[in-house]
Amino acid sequence: MPEPQVGYYVHHHGAGHGVRAAHIAQALRVPVTLIGSRLPEHLPAGVHRLQLPGDTAQGMLVERFDVLHYAPLAVEGVRQRMAMLAQWFGEHWPCLLVVDVSVEVALFARLCAVPVVYVRQHGLRDDAAHRQAYDSASALLAPYPPAMEAPGTAQWLRAKTTYSGWLSRFAGAPCAAPQPGQVLIITGQGGTGLSAALIEAVARQCPERQFRVAGGLAPGTAMANLHWLGHLSDPQHEMRSAQIVVGSASDSLVGEAASLGCRYIAVAEERPFDEQRLQARRLNELNLAIGLEHGWPAAPLWPALFDAALALDPVRWRGWADVGAAAQAARLIESTLARVIRSPGDQG
Repeated sequence: MPEPQVGYYVHHHGAGHGVRAAHIAQALRVPVTLIGSRLPEHLPAGVHRLQLPGDTAQGMLVERFDVLHYAPLAVEGVRQRMAMLAQWFGEHWPCLLVVDVSVEVALFARLCAVPVVYVRQHGLRDDAAHRQAYDSASALLAPYPPAMEAPGTAQWLRAKTTYSGWLSRFAGAPCAAPQPGQVLIITGQGGTGLSAALIEAVARQCPERQFRVAGGLAPGTAMANLHWLGHLSDPQHEMRSAQIVVGSASDSLVGEAASLGCRYIAVAEERPFDEQRLQARRLNELNLAIGLEHGWPAAPLWPALFDAALALDPVRWRGWADVGAAAQAARLIESTLARVIRSPGDQG
């Protein structure tokens, strides 16, 4: 039987899915192909890519179904994507597909007789579509610590899930060595409710602090205590230098803050299924970070928020971003592949 292969489907919204996929792919000991329409520009050595077309088109018809999140009509890219996936399954069998994330891709793989490891996300995901994806998956992977699980999560779902711990590209790096009074505001690529005008107002509200802004937000006015850094491919130095880091409540940014021991203010951006809102709430409950469930507060509220952040104990992060998280995720994928894929002689 040919050597088993792993395909890894990467969702296109935000950069976190791709960073996580590359991190796990590097730890896999079997051939792996990253699959998606927005893959990282640079992949680890030996990792292959399958570039998919986009899944939207002008004039498409989008309908709502209980068991599907996104199944538009009249989109050539969707037909091409599924055809390319089916071709990859046929050419690389025996294989397994990691799905991060898409209910439709997971169900399509299962209908093609391909086992799936589904990557779970935070949020209220008890709808019929998610339940179908979770039920039909051969294994579930949560890229966060078990303590971050929402208290109301069903026991059967917990039992089927392997928790890797936060997957951070900075795991194992030295902890933060902050500069007093320095605040880093960092935005990802998944969209933000933050504006340059609000940042400028906060800087005026807190003249005793130095603000540095990284990410894709269009720069505003430069001020004596406000510096616009633009996009940083590696923000580790800036995160380690800041006394307080402010960013979204996304898995990727929270995991990086954890691995560097940052005093972190996690702001919940608007995402489907209240994903970031529930993560911000859990961070607050565990006293790991200042979690803001309702978006970006007005400028007058930030002095008190910074004071609250300074009272956080960064030592509480220790052990939350495990240097072995990627390896643990990779071992789950490999063990599922070995368990589900059997040669004809092994089948009774």
